[in-house]
Amino acid sequence: MTIIDYHTLDSDKWDAYVYNHTKGTIFQTTAYLACHSRKYKCESFGFAAVENDQIVGLIAGVISYNYFFPVNALTRRAIIEGGPIADGRQIEEQLIAAIADYTKRRAIYTQYRNLWDMNSIRPAMGKLGFQYEPHLDILHNLTIETEALINNISKNKRGNIHKSINKGTIFREAKESEWNRCIDLILSTYKRVGLPCQSRDFFINAFLSMSDYVKVFVAALEGIIIGTRVELCYKDLVYDWYAGADDNYKSYYPNDVLPYSILLWGKEHNYKVFDFGGAGKPDVPYGVRDHKMKFGGQLVEYGRFERINNKTVYSIASKFISWKKKSKAK
Repeated sequence: MTIIDYHTLDSDKWDAYVYNHTKGTIFQTTAYLACHSRKYKCESFGFAAVENDQIVGLIAGVISYNYFFPVNALTRRAIIEGGPIADGRQIEEQLIAAIADYTKRRAIYTQYRNLWDMNSIRPAMGKLGFQYEPHLDILHNLTIETEALINNISKNKRGNIHKSINKGTIFREAKESEWNRCIDLILSTYKRVGLPCQSRDFFINAFLSMSDYVKVFVAALEGIIIGTRVELCYKDLVYDWYAGADDNYKSYYPNDVLPYSILLWGKEHNYKVFDFGGAGKPDVPYGVRDHKMKFGGQLVEYGRFERINNKTVYSIASKFISWKKKSKAK
């Protein structure tokens, strides 16, 4: 068995393995990886385990960074959404070792954002210097009856949704001519809450290059887009990717109408799971989690694995980011 860089492999073989594996996700597809390039201050990486010319396992991720050289070196982080998918535990361990070696000099830290229970490889991760961090996610079962799906939403949220719809808010898929407005809302929202975000060009490229998997939804009022959510739809799962809303239309509750409508859309289109994304650390107050849980769903703790690759640079980076946040707050 050999470990091979994904850039040198046949993309059809790679994607077929991802699709046919029970734990294969959109984040491992060549379409997702290809839309991350240095042009957008990010780059993809991945490795496959190959035996007798057949893929028997693979792993992939993205290195993202902000600013320009030399400051960008302080922000390079390697993120693996999910983990290795393979035909056996030994193959999984060889793949995570390959990623650990690859990222140790290319990113200040490497982080696995687990999308399923990965306790089976926890000992191997520990040997490679990764620490487990508890982290929550919210999953919605879309196979239940529509009435049950709606009843799982809190009375307060249902009230907000009805008020918004009665005022004329509609839910629909965005037109290509509306993408820039959607991106404006995402960028302004992320800036407002102090989170890093991709560039406008990245989103346009992703919407075009991943058109089979990306859905851009909007809440609109008399032709004005007041909120948007971008979903990744792959196999039987809808993943909540990016969101934004116009603060001037809070009283129309776009952040309530959109998740509600996407849940119903996902069920109508025969998806089985809606992944509402991260919900923070257990036992740590988090307003986003409180908001999301009012739509029902199951709170799960798959956690994260993280390894600091360069403690000195990481310390400098932490101080730099803290300074940037304080500067923006002034």
